[in-house]
Amino acid sequence: MSRQNNLPGLQDLQMSTMKNPSPLANSGTGSGQNSGYTTPGGFPPVFETSPQVSPANSRRPSISGISAPVPRRLSEVASGRPSFSQQYSQQSQSQPQPPPMQHHVSYFSGGGGNPPPTAGGGGGSGPPSGPGSAYGGGASLSRRGSTASFMSSGPRPIQRADYSGPNTPSLLSRAGSPTLPLGNEHTQAPRSFFEGAGGFSALDSNRELRQGQFIGSLDCGTTSTRFIVFDKRAKIIAEHQTEFEQILPHAGWHEHDPEALVDAMTECINKAVEKLEWMGWSRKSVKGIGITNQRETTVCWSRTTGKPLCNAIVWDDSRTLGVVREYEKKLEEEGLDIDDEEEDLKGVPENVEIGTGGEDAAFGEKGDVVVEKEDGTQELEPESTKAKQDGLVEKVGEKLENLGLAENQSQPNGNQSEHKPKTQVNGDDKTPQQVHKKRKGKEGIVDVTGIPLSTYFSAIKLRWMLDHNRDVHEAHENDDLMFGTVDTWLVYALTGREQGGLHIMDVTNASRTLLISLKTLQWHPPLLRFFGIKPSVLPKIVSSSEIYGTISELCETSLTTVPIAGIVGDQQAALVGNKCLRKGEAKCTFGTGAFVLFNTGEECVRSNYGLISTVAFQAGPDAKPVYALEGSIAVAGSAIKWLRDQINLIEESSDMDILAGSVADTGGVYFVTAFSGLLAPYWDREASGTIIGLTSYTTSAHIARATLEAVCFQTRAVLDVIEKESETKLETLKVDGGVTNSDLAMQLQANIGGFNVARPAMRESTALGSALLAANALKLFGWDLNKPETLADVNTAGVHIFEPELPEKDRLKALKGWEKAVNRARKWHEEGDEEEEEERYEEERGLSRLPSRDH
Repeated sequence: MSRQNNLPGLQDLQMSTMKNPSPLANSGTGSGQNSGYTTPGGFPPVFETSPQVSPANSRRPSISGISAPVPRRLSEVASGRPSFSQQYSQQSQSQPQPPPMQHHVSYFSGGGGNPPPTAGGGGGSGPPSGPGSAYGGGASLSRRGSTASFMSSGPRPIQRADYSGPNTPSLLSRAGSPTLPLGNEHTQAPRSFFEGAGGFSALDSNRELRQGQFIGSLDCGTTSTRFIVFDKRAKIIAEHQTEFEQILPHAGWHEHDPEALVDAMTECINKAVEKLEWMGWSRKSVKGIGITNQRETTVCWSRTTGKPLCNAIVWDDSRTLGVVREYEKKLEEEGLDIDDEEEDLKGVPENVEIGTGGEDAAFGEKGDVVVEKEDGTQELEPESTKAKQDGLVEKVGEKLENLGLAENQSQPNGNQSEHKPKTQVNGDDKTPQQVHKKRKGKEGIVDVTGIPLSTYFSAIKLRWMLDHNRDVHEAHENDDLMFGTVDTWLVYALTGREQGGLHIMDVTNASRTLLISLKTLQWHPPLLRFFGIKPSVLPKIVSSSEIYGTISELCETSLTTVPIAGIVGDQQAALVGNKCLRKGEAKCTFGTGAFVLFNTGEECVRSNYGLISTVAFQAGPDAKPVYALEGSIAVAGSAIKWLRDQINLIEESSDMDILAGSVADTGGVYFVTAFSGLLAPYWDREASGTIIGLTSYTTSAHIARATLEAVCFQTRAVLDVIEKESETKLETLKVDGGVTNSDLAMQLQANIGGFNVARPAMRESTALGSALLAANALKLFGWDLNKPETLADVNTAGVHIFEPELPEKDRLKALKGWEKAVNRARKWHEEGDEEEEEERYEEERGLSRLPSRDH
């Protein structure tokens, strides 16, 4: 099947100017010294230092409700009752005040020093006041309230953290401890972000800045960008975060303006360095930076101008469903050519390595390898025939039905048996000369890439751009097109764009494109031919840890000439940041959904249950790649948001821990949170959300507890599969994400999983991962990712180990009840008839071809 390109009909991606501001973005804030919570000394501390982000950050999703509740007492403002902070302020006015402080409370660490300049640049020794002031106290304390921020233009929404007052238990913070709202879903635990870095007075502005050794991390997520400066123990020294626009032109479409990503990056670096210098540290203390990013999001720009040709298509954009179905059909009918011939691949950039076809499987083949003869006949390779005769290519129940994955015995390292005489499939028994060798069926592409055809992955998005955007199509034809993921685009911008900018992509991001072989870790010619993509558009694939280049003077940042030394996709970064560097170690990021990554070492393991095989990291150009199995759970914290917003079972997400903890168990209730079907290991699109086991005894507390348990049961199910396929027993699960601030949820995970759960106090795991990789390349702090023992002192403060407390007998009984509930929820929605399915398919294809930008 060949692709038809109708050039006159090509339309452009829409460069939408629509804005999506929070409805509370302009809500008022209090001002003045005594508005809001104040210290006994009379100076209101700063509870916010950087713009907050909207829900769902990268492929490490967040939850607007679970990851950033305003604590329960704060919600009293909405009902007209005085808030805790107002009560405290009133009480403090009527009580004797201590003598005036000699120095103002430090903006960052509680040490001596004056506050930094306000957004308007004002200085002075006294605490500023008024709207926009860093010390202007008082926020709009509704569930989605706003507050003023240092270095921001005015009020904007708080969606990730706020202050939890004394004796106010919060799902996202320890009871009785203020939580600085600098984190995202990877960190909400209270901590001093800027320990040991007290500010200095404006009178000391001529003081010589100190030299130190820090490593920076740029984290570009789905809704916001942040830049964090770490020290050698992974303490955060300075940070800045900002949102960028989400462009949603049509239902299912999600775009980013690539220039907005660059602007956000520049702002975050400059503001974080400004804070660093205010604390007395020279910007030269930042010895290098690492970059981590939302994966799969696809960017196209001009080689000549260095400017984007259209908006980026974000990882969760679903407009490409028609493209996926088209190529699934192409795989079935034509197959994936895996010959070694490369004569049709012209225009390969000088520094880009292109692999070969041939024996390209990263692990044992599960798809049929077909040999096409010059007389038009086809035959199966003997391995495929033998597998069919042995019955090893049969589906494994219903679990593999949707992905079309088949179970087979894999051969380590992709080693193939020597070819034996072929088995004739059609034609006569003579053996004509071989012409082509192909993989057929959806399984074949998974054999090579480790990932299935899906709307998520970059090659599908790039193909859509080529078919629908005139500028992209013409640039491709004229060898002027440059393609990349977000890491590629940001590095290109940091290093000078068209004036010598680097065009590179790290191996973890490349493994999510559908264009490389996991065996060779190079661009794969058969895949390029299959998708119709010219090699001239491709970046150079690099390791996750090496000195790629330095920040150009053309990029308006305050870190000119600083080395860029680490690049890694966000979920892999979280794996590294949690120090899961050895085979058998795993992490789970609990956000809107949950992402489990399991380190399989140097062996690339093929899953029989639809888990993704991916590159975890490569700690240097000469280091061997480390692989991982990845499983996703669609609904985690979003189930709590559902209880709050749709069912009104709780008023605030912070109420969840209190309500669920008020009962000892669920009273026999199970909640299968299959709002849009079930992912691994069940793979049932027809499953329905189900609450079962209800009796007259059931209360809202039982349902709340069953909601938390649902996340834990599904995590356990994914890890069960991973343990079987990797033949490795998990001892400790390392965690990050907004949900992890719930002690109850983490204890339930330990009980249901039967393993320890390790939760550090500092949960900026994604940013820390890229920082570790950068420092590894720079040989900074003695960190060596190939020697995990060198990281023994990294992020060890406040690690909480949750140990299983449930007897094994009770745990197995609970798991049995969960599986029974899942079976009741499965296949609830019946498949439509073929005519209805075809009608829906045509409707989706039509939507995908809507014009998206006036040309």
